[in-house]
Amino acid sequence: MKHVLFLAYLFPPIANSGTQRPWKFAKYLSDYGWQPTVVTAANFGGHNIDPGLVADIPKNVTILRVPMLNEQIGSTIASLAGGGRIGRRLGDAVSWRMRSRRQSPDLYALWKPTVMRAAMKLFNERGFDAIYATGFPWTSLLIGCELAKATGRPLVADFRDLWAGESLFRSERPPHEQELALERSVVECATTVVTASASIARQLAAAHPTVDEDKFVAIHNGFDAADFAEAPTPPRIKRFRVVFTGVWKDGYNPSELYDSIDWIRRSRPALLDDVEVIAAGFAPGEAKRRGLSAYITERGVVPHDEAVSLMRSADILYLSHSVPERQWSVPGKVYEYLASGAPVLGLMPADKETAQIIRAVGGGITVPPDDPGLLYHALANAFAAKKLDVPARHPDALEGFERRALTAKLAAVLEDVTGHPSVHHTALRMGAGSSTVLATRSS
Repeated sequence: MKHVLFLAYLFPPIANSGTQRPWKFAKYLSDYGWQPTVVTAANFGGHNIDPGLVADIPKNVTILRVPMLNEQIGSTIASLAGGGRIGRRLGDAVSWRMRSRRQSPDLYALWKPTVMRAAMKLFNERGFDAIYATGFPWTSLLIGCELAKATGRPLVADFRDLWAGESLFRSERPPHEQELALERSVVECATTVVTASASIARQLAAAHPTVDEDKFVAIHNGFDAADFAEAPTPPRIKRFRVVFTGVWKDGYNPSELYDSIDWIRRSRPALLDDVEVIAAGFAPGEAKRRGLSAYITERGVVPHDEAVSLMRSADILYLSHSVPERQWSVPGKVYEYLASGAPVLGLMPADKETAQIIRAVGGGITVPPDDPGLLYHALANAFAAKKLDVPARHPDALEGFERRALTAKLAAVLEDVTGHPSVHHTALRMGAGSSTVLATRSS
């Protein structure tokens, strides 16, 4: 059994969309001859927590929880001050001040010194054959690069999102040129760059044209069939149910769904007599603010198994992915939506990767976001017919997004970077046997 060091700040019990990818890779990698040791966060302040996620991690996965340097020093100060309320407040104040002064490349910059010490100690005591680092936080990728240089072990740098090419929160981040230089240092350091979408791979390759484009390999996110087998049985419901599960953030929220429900309420209220809308994954309040509480129930943040149960109970699963500048991403929920068996209604450009995946797998339809009337009519027609007509699902295409199959691709990458290339990984490089949507080569 070969050993791989995982650098993943976001990991159970943190309930974040970025948690799923490293968690599921770590869960299944040993099936393909790789034993992961996961280095992750020790403290979870500021994150939603789902303790149930930890139960899904196999016992053979070693987890090393490492605090950030500011957390470590703050804890020491609190202890030296005698503990108690005053000691904790003093320690927290020092921790906060240290963190506020070190925010490049991100708020987790002070994780680097403590992880470097822990990882080098692990390497000297037990060794590892490869390093897998996933970002965001981008600090994880910088740690992976430094460890690769210090140990001589190959780095697989996993970009779940764009880094320098991301447009959100630009005023709160380092200058673009600085981020691009850091990103280039990781891309050049890594033996292979894995991305969560083909669009990210293409954009990274274009941003760094001096790097061999064969270094970039897309391994999509996906769904875990075990999650659907183990989730609670969906309740039997009489009303026609629309479900949205996910966060509320710019370009990825049910705002347009709420607008359409409000429009139907005003123009054709009888259509809503036997309809219920369930939204989960964010703090309640928006439906009440819009005067739609009679039609929309907001469940708040729910455990993952409850979210899966909600998906399976739906007559329509609503997905919004409409911001033009973010079409390089593929929302992680799309894969679980498609696996749930419920009809999917997506608001997104038809020519981008997310819509292409929905068409390839079947089981859903999309409407473009530039005309709000199209979503209104799609919903009104479905409410009148008590059915959303969607193409049949294609099981073979869906199975390509199952977490075990995706983990097999990562295992093939690890074999390749450690000098044991497999036939499977050659297919990954060349996109052999893949449709246009699923092709993993950057071009």
